Amino acid sequence: MGMETYIQVLKNNRLKVTPRRKAIIGVFMKHGVRMGPYELYEKLKRKLPKLGLPTVYRILEELKDAGILVQSLAEDRRLRYALCACPDEHHHHFTCRKCKKVEEVEFCNFNGLSSFIEKNLNAKVESHNLQIEGLCARCR
Repeated sequence: MGMETYIQVLKNNRLKVTPRRKAIIGVFMKHGVRMGPYELYEKLKRKLPKLGLPTVYRILEELKDAGILVQSLAEDRRLRYALCACPDEHHHHFTCRKCKKVEEVEFCNFNGLSSFIEKNLNAKVESHNLQIEGLCARCR
C-alpha cells in the first residue's frame, strides 16, 4: 500500500494532509515495525526540527482513530503503534516480540463469541480488539 492510499484515508477522515502526518506515516512505511512515540520522535527530529513530542502523541492518536495505525500494549506496558496495511477492512495484527515486525491477520472468528455474549449476557457487542503476539517465522 502506498502513501496515496493513506493520504486518501486522511482526507476521508477530514484530516489535513500535512508534512508532519506524511512524515510519520513514511517512517512506519519504511521500517515496518511497531514503535512508541519517543522512538518515532527520535527518528523524525532531524528531518522536522520544530516537531515536538506532544505533537507526535497527538498525530499518533489521530492516525489511530483514522485506522491508519494500530495501537498495542507492549511487554513494558507502554503503547506502541504500527502501520495498518488495510485501514478500511476489519482484521487483526500479529506482532513479533523479537523483531517487532507487524503482519496483517485477515482472519477473524469473533462472530461466535459475539453471539454467545449477546445470548448469555443479554449484552450488545459493538466492537472488539485482539492483540496477537509471538515470534514471526524468521525469528522462530
